[in-house]
Amino acid sequence: MTARPRFQRLPVEPDAGLPQAFRCSVGNTPFAFALYANFEGGEEDPPETLYDLVAGSLAPCPREASAQPRPPGCLVLRVTGTGPDGPRVLFLRKLVPEPGLVHDAGPLAFRLVEATVARGNLNGSGHYGSRIVIGVARRWE
Repeated sequence: MTARPRFQRLPVEPDAGLPQAFRCSVGNTPFAFALYANFEGGEEDPPETLYDLVAGSLAPCPREASAQPRPPGCLVLRVTGTGPDGPRVLFLRKLVPEPGLVHDAGPLAFRLVEATVARGNLNGSGHYGSRIVIGVARRWE
């Protein structure tokens, strides 16, 4: 039986805005992380407008009368580790905000727990109410 990975929270600073980059050790190994948002539209929305990427991903198709519209974008995570020949990208893709979904990337696993992005934090910083929680764990030692 395989043990479930123990997730720790990545040090994402929502008020710093997107894109952002930071270094974080997982176990005893340092990794470089880059997080950005890929959004379409919303340029006319006020900075306090919140886009809930998790709830929107679970919404029915917008063609249905009672449907919540799908979010206008997604979060993309890039993780770089140290390989024998220098830095190498371990993970570069959209984070799917589905409860229980774990994204595997070499020795790491990721899970998007919460993703509410304020319009003002897209290419800008400030306290607009963004909340981004991403868990990371070692898949093996």
